[in-house]
Amino acid sequence: MSSKLQSGVRFQALPSPEMQRTLARWIGSQRVIYNAKVAEDALFASQWRLHSSDPACDRSKIDSPLDRCYSQFKSKELTPWLFEVPSQILRNGADRWMDGKQRQLKGLGRAPRTRNRSNFNSVLVTDELFRFVDELDDKGVITKKLQLGTVKSPIGTLTFNAHREYGEPKQITIRRTGRHWWVSFSYEHAAPDGFVARDVAELAYELNGLDDDALKATTIGIDRNTKHNCVATSDGRFYAMRTVELERLRRKEIGAKRQQRRMERQVKGSKNRAKTRRKLGAKHEYRSNLTRDFSHQTSHSLVNDAANDVKAPLLIVLEALKIKNMVRRPRPKQNPVTGKWEKNRAAQKAGLNKVILRSCWGSIANQLQYKGHRQNALVLSVPAAYSSQECSACGHTHSDNRDEQRFVCQRCGHEEHADTDAGKVIAARGIRAVRDQTVVVKAVKRTAFKKRKPPTHTGPEWSGVPVGVSPTADIACGVSRGEAPAISSQLQVRQEYLVARPDAPTTAPSGV
Repeated sequence: MSSKLQSGVRFQALPSPEMQRTLARWIGSQRVIYNAKVAEDALFASQWRLHSSDPACDRSKIDSPLDRCYSQFKSKELTPWLFEVPSQILRNGADRWMDGKQRQLKGLGRAPRTRNRSNFNSVLVTDELFRFVDELDDKGVITKKLQLGTVKSPIGTLTFNAHREYGEPKQITIRRTGRHWWVSFSYEHAAPDGFVARDVAELAYELNGLDDDALKATTIGIDRNTKHNCVATSDGRFYAMRTVELERLRRKEIGAKRQQRRMERQVKGSKNRAKTRRKLGAKHEYRSNLTRDFSHQTSHSLVNDAANDVKAPLLIVLEALKIKNMVRRPRPKQNPVTGKWEKNRAAQKAGLNKVILRSCWGSIANQLQYKGHRQNALVLSVPAAYSSQECSACGHTHSDNRDEQRFVCQRCGHEEHADTDAGKVIAARGIRAVRDQTVVVKAVKRTAFKKRKPPTHTGPEWSGVPVGVSPTADIACGVSRGEAPAISSQLQVRQEYLVARPDAPTTAPSGV
């Protein structure tokens, strides 16, 4: 039985002006349904708080449904534009809200909030409304196109640049960023011959069975910093943006400030302001494209290139950095005697935060997780304390060992590039965790729901059944959802453990 893998692609779309207007209507209509569900949920929450404040009130009898219905938002008088788009687009807007609500109930994120064009400029299209076709012109060139609409009511054709092979997805996302359009989706495909996906416990057990030399040869430690190299490995590799890219990024930032000042002086709603806004969006789009490209190329090289000149790594060790806390703005300081606000060096901290975010630490770590899983490579995070001051040869730790990018041990005299030495220290800590069998993986919570058609409703504007939650979860989120039964298939929780047992790995218990 062959394993199945998930892959994602992102292609640039080339819509015609007419297709752009159609997609813009789809995006706007789906955003309207999403925001309407957010407002409806807030109304239900306020009603629940109002009635539950009465001690004599029975909370279980308060009607506060949690569903994906959207027909109440369609009106010929108030929202006539909603009738101009397919009903599946509106239904998917309610589904996107439900997905966010489920994440809130499971503690994976905050409650869905009202969105606008800056943070909701995409449309989710399910397989009822698209088909992939290949068109052959007179010169024998095959063009990849996407037919939108149903078979009986076609809407148009969207051309896109397919730079790699892909499979048929169940749903796609069409997004607009600045002046560009993109088509992205995930698809399932068969794994290569002989490949069997393993979980973390099995990978750690197999690595523990290797001898010391073999384990060290297939392990790389990754040190992340901001001053010289974004990423440095234990085998002497360094990854950083090119000088020309940094210079272009600096010029784009200067241009963005100029466009921002210009837009502040222009009249809201004018055409000139709209042009300036598009130029400003193009400046920011370059930065996001550059960082995305750098993080993908770096993570791909770390997973696939030979480690220690032997073969692709089987153990990748990172520092356990809390990036969200590191880029947090400093708290204001107030003099307890005079009451005046003192300087907290917020400007300097803002510059450091900017460099940290530009170094793509978080995105590289996230991409290493799923790219390493495809190669059956174990990705671990170890404590980062004093890794830049510890000698990789003798283990001596002292602040005088490191001077900028030069590392010289005060005890044994070991001399090396500071980032490379830190990478070796991190790799040694990862090997120690595998040997001691202290690899612990936190529980992975997932939210997924199946669209089921209830027996009591047959309308076309229903995409699933109401989801009930436990009374504890209701009280925790401040919203009551009645007595509707919970659907176990909608919330899947996966836990992986590594038990300290040298004879065999332990997998996660089923039914958690």
